[in-house]
Amino acid sequence: MSDSGKISMKTENEERFAGAFSILQSSKVGAGTTAQKHVQTMNVYAEEKADGTFSLRYLNDNFVPVGKAWTVDKDTLLTEYTPEPDLYMNKVYPAMRELSKTIAHAERLRESNQTYSAEYEFKRALRIDETNIRATFGFGLVYLDRNDAEKAELVFRRLVTLEAAFDREHKHLFNEFGIKLRRAGLLDQALEFYGRAEEYSHNDENLHYNRARAFEAKGEVGEALSSLEKALAIRPDFHEARKFRDGLRKGPSAGRKAVSGGRNGME
Repeated sequence: MSDSGKISMKTENEERFAGAFSILQSSKVGAGTTAQKHVQTMNVYAEEKADGTFSLRYLNDNFVPVGKAWTVDKDTLLTEYTPEPDLYMNKVYPAMRELSKTIAHAERLRESNQTYSAEYEFKRALRIDETNIRATFGFGLVYLDRNDAEKAELVFRRLVTLEAAFDREHKHLFNEFGIKLRRAGLLDQALEFYGRAEEYSHNDENLHYNRARAFEAKGEVGEALSSLEKALAIRPDFHEARKFRDGLRKGPSAGRKAVSGGRNGME
């Protein structure tokens, strides 16, 4: 941002612009002769995309971007929104950095099997942003790591309502979560979770493979075979899926025997 308030577009080798802006939004309260116009200042976080447009999200009370993003072009951003550089430098950037560090620390704790410490850190992150996808997944995975099916079920119910949970950037997280639901014996939940994920990720062969594992564990061999065929249609050289399918065609016990150890998001 230059002193004149203009946004300087970045070259391919430079970091894309990010900043805070405000906009006045009006709403009508009441009806008829008692109706009143209410004007409110809303703060947003703007991030430049590869095509030169800007992705905007509202800032919550903790100054981190939350909710579904929308896109505006550069002219709209400059004419309809007011730059708030001090807000960004003093509040937004530090809050986003702290949230990112907290989640990363929680994930490291979980990976080292310090599940109670990880739970505490994920809770800290969710107090900053109650809709944060990485923290919510992490919270649920901690409970599944501890075989606490009741608490994991509560997190599962929240995740299936969050569309952003199934964005491709979270692919490894929703695959791992589904795997752990199955391993915990929560087969119906695992299948519901994979079904929800499929609504947003049609061409994920690992998703179909993992769904087949859950169907097979539930005794629904036909559905398992159908999921494996979908996985192979996406990736014909998917060795594990082909081996599993060929085994299942001989019978459930042969199918289970054919399943190898999980890798690349499979288990």
